[in-house]
Amino acid sequence: MRIAQQPTACDSFDAHRMSGKASAQRTRILEFIEARGGDWSIGEIARMLTMEKSTVSARINELLNETGELVEKARRKDRFSQITIRPVGLPVVGQAELFK
Repeated sequence: MRIAQQPTACDSFDAHRMSGKASAQRTRILEFIEARGGDWSIGEIARMLTMEKSTVSARINELLNETGELVEKARRKDRFSQITIRPVGLPVVGQAELFK
């Protein structure tokens, strides 16, 4: 069953991406991870950058699945909530992969 919200939500999502706001948010998240290194959860990033979790989740999804600039890391406990999460981080580049 289709509801009236679907076209509106899709239109809003597309408008957000077309405005360049999504790109700026992706850049902000990526620069944060590049500066600090390590792996980060949606909640950790949202808290550190004072962004909504839903926004961070959408941008991380894009960075994982569309641009490939982030990769999933090993499961661990969230630094704040202590819930087991799947953090993201920068992909390993070059010979560092040999030392895992």
